[in-house]
Amino acid sequence: MRLRALFRRLAVPAVAGSLALTGLAMPAEAADPDELELSIIGVLGPETVTVINGQSKTVKFDLFNFSNRVVKNAVLHFGTAGKPVAADLGFTAPAGCQATKCELADFKPGEQRSMTFTLKPAAPAGASPATMLDLSTSIPGGESDETSITVVRTTKGGVDLEMGDIKDLKLGRGQTADVPFTVSNVGNQAIEALGLLVLPVAGGVEPVLKYRNCQADPEFGGLMCVFNEPVAGGGTFALPESSPLRIKVPADAPGPYDYPVFVAAVGLTDKFVLDFAAKSAAAKGAELKLEALSTAAEEPKEAEDLNPDDNLTDFTVSVPKSSADSAAVGGAFTGAIGDTSTVKVGLRNHGPTGTVPMPLMSPEGLLYVQVRLPAGILVSEADGRCMPGTSPTDIDYGTTVPFTGRDWVCLVLESVGKGEQDLFGFTGEIVEVDEGEQKAGRVTVHGGVQDSKSGNDKAALTVELTGGGSGGGLPITGAPAGLVAGGGAVLLVAGLLAYRMARRRRIVTVVE
Repeated sequence: MRLRALFRRLAVPAVAGSLALTGLAMPAEAADPDELELSIIGVLGPETVTVINGQSKTVKFDLFNFSNRVVKNAVLHFGTAGKPVAADLGFTAPAGCQATKCELADFKPGEQRSMTFTLKPAAPAGASPATMLDLSTSIPGGESDETSITVVRTTKGGVDLEMGDIKDLKLGRGQTADVPFTVSNVGNQAIEALGLLVLPVAGGVEPVLKYRNCQADPEFGGLMCVFNEPVAGGGTFALPESSPLRIKVPADAPGPYDYPVFVAAVGLTDKFVLDFAAKSAAAKGAELKLEALSTAAEEPKEAEDLNPDDNLTDFTVSVPKSSADSAAVGGAFTGAIGDTSTVKVGLRNHGPTGTVPMPLMSPEGLLYVQVRLPAGILVSEADGRCMPGTSPTDIDYGTTVPFTGRDWVCLVLESVGKGEQDLFGFTGEIVEVDEGEQKAGRVTVHGGVQDSKSGNDKAALTVELTGGGSGGGLPITGAPAGLVAGGGAVLLVAGLLAYRMARRRRIVTVVE
């Protein structure tokens, strides 16, 4: 019995949100830097909530500030004047809020808050079993945001797993911590077995679950554990103190960084329970690798869940600052006038730890490489992680064809390990320039808070002519094929939105 498909269905949507940071291509008209000065509190909730008539259901949603300023006097609204919350939904506003609105305390830049409301609908009398519930935010002089949740009422019931919240942690390198974990079945039908997925997203944190019923997946770096214990309707499942959910920060983990960890639960069918029991009965030792005992049988199905959105929660592990000496790597375009040449420039990490990944919440600590091309290079292709400009907050938003600038900004998206390089490719034609204007370029590494050694942050980027050409010179014109229209904080905002949306949008689905 293979668990790869189950891993993929559970893990990919969650990981995709955080990896959306690598999708840097954005419409030029959406990259107006003035828009970044607007204040806005975003609201994200599940698309659909299924509620059993007569039973209470807790619904979780997120609010977050993705502007670069403190937001004051924001208001959260439940329903609208023209479409109030339906009375028969049994809506109870979050604690401390009024029935139709909630005045919110100040939001720091990048701050995220999770809130809940409850529903306890009465049996519909001739009314449609599906009702829309609108949530929106407003700010004086700022932008508004809104989302709609479809509430589906049912009399049949079923399994409905809910993950309990897990508080964020702070750990030093080499430290471990037990993580309190609970999952409740608020439905009215029992499940025979429970699957638990522990998935660190950006590295830097490792799950420590050395038990015979846990299997690591090398593709995602997470663990799937199977518990052959029934969870009755209305029951709550928790790991005992003797076998806790535990995470570890490796001794060389880079920081400072808040590493996200996703934890998801899924109910498994009888077929899975029987197969697992048969395969594990003769197992020896403290650790069981399920794939080693599997057959080519069809993939087991997990029990259907009324509300798969709340089967998953996440928390962060804050790791303190470490040192990483980022040194610039230069190069030279080589050839005769009219030749096309390619160079790869960037950085090399001398350690002692890796560099931190690209931050998900704010541009603070962002690691990037500033590239100034030498005169005499007509760029035809640039690395997709590079944009025209001098810094992530100073991008050439008004780029037109032809592009005549020499300055580029290249973003380091992933952690660069000790002794490793991250290089960016540039391809261009070597053209003539006026005599005396053959100015060398340079590569400058901005290593953030980890890099305290500045002596190796710059390297030369030159043109080495092997022959040909003289005289009046040619202008550097043309449109780089790899030009990315976007930049800076816009990319961080887009990544944050995708990351948060991935949390609350049907993350757990039925495995076929």
